[in-house]
Amino acid sequence: MKTKVVELKEYSSDDVGLLIQVVLTELMIIFAIINLISDALMPAFYVIVSMIMFTMAYNNIKIYKKRYMTPIYVIVGLFVLITTIVEYVL
Repeated sequence: MKTKVVELKEYSSDDVGLLIQVVLTELMIIFAIINLISDALMPAFYVIVSMIMFTMAYNNIKIYKKRYMTPIYVIVGLFVLITTIVEYVL
């Protein structure tokens, strides 16, 4: 009896971080095009922008090993998120 050993692919967090950044970038482009027509989904666009900033900060530390831009990405992400909450929720 012959058994075949199947190797499982292991994904690192680097691959997942880059995938999330690509997906969020595509969503940002889609929502930007939608917001050209109507401003109904502007809060979702801003939330996606802040999520991209946080993902870029994560990828900057884990993949690129460049720590000098990370605080800027986090500060811009927090600023966009806080202004979105203040403007559209409160």
